[in-house]
Amino acid sequence: MDRLIGKRVLVTGASSGIGREIALRFAREGAAVAVGGRSAERVHETCRMIIDDGGQAVPVIGDVAVSEEAERIVHEAAHGLSGLDTVVNNAGIDANTWHEVADWPTDEFDAIMAVNVRGPFLIAKFSIPHLLAAGGGSMLHISSVCATTVWAGDCAYDMSKAALNMLSDHIAVEYGPRGIISNTLMPGVVRTALHEGVMEGMNDGRAFERVLLSRHPIGRFGTVEEIAEAATFLCSGSSPFLTGANIPIDGGYSRV
Repeated sequence: MDRLIGKRVLVTGASSGIGREIALRFAREGAAVAVGGRSAERVHETCRMIIDDGGQAVPVIGDVAVSEEAERIVHEAAHGLSGLDTVVNNAGIDANTWHEVADWPTDEFDAIMAVNVRGPFLIAKFSIPHLLAAGGGSMLHISSVCATTVWAGDCAYDMSKAALNMLSDHIAVEYGPRGIISNTLMPGVVRTALHEGVMEGMNDGRAFERVLLSRHPIGRFGTVEEIAEAATFLCSGSSPFLTGANIPIDGGYSRV
């Protein structure tokens, strides 16, 4: 469990779900982790879990969608870890109710785009100089199978994840010559608080969940541990020729 020894990592959206599990796994693998999130209580909880397990963690609290806060998040992470060489753009939201395109409330659309697109862009914008100063590094973006498939009624989320893939591709192309690799993971359905909130907000959420399950040839949903394991490999330095990839980790969903 030492694949990330010496890595200085910022994980956004690390107060719960996939982001928390990535932060915990990275710390167990030897990384020093800056734990990002909007909820001070949950960020500190993640930090305590890491420290109680013998790891190193610093809290960085703020809203990635606000330019001044995103810049501060990156600055505090770099200061607290004495630099950055790995960034995981994980923070993201979805709507609790879905709509056809003509019925989407513009304020809900804007809120999703702010966190899921503007946020990762700002974190990348402010963290890339730190990665360059370290001689290069890794950026990993937690996207979704929705980036390349359509979930009818959820156009804002789907569009935001497609945009995130393109952001990652641009970083890979523009900064590859200077030592930065950039990839996305595109999970299928993973049972997290975000997923549960969406299902509970739908009138027929559990029926829809059964339809989603049928779309996963492996016969089950994914786990946060499986996403964290893939993230560990991609950020470990074991695959320096792997960049600009948008990798499904979806139990076969995208192949159906």
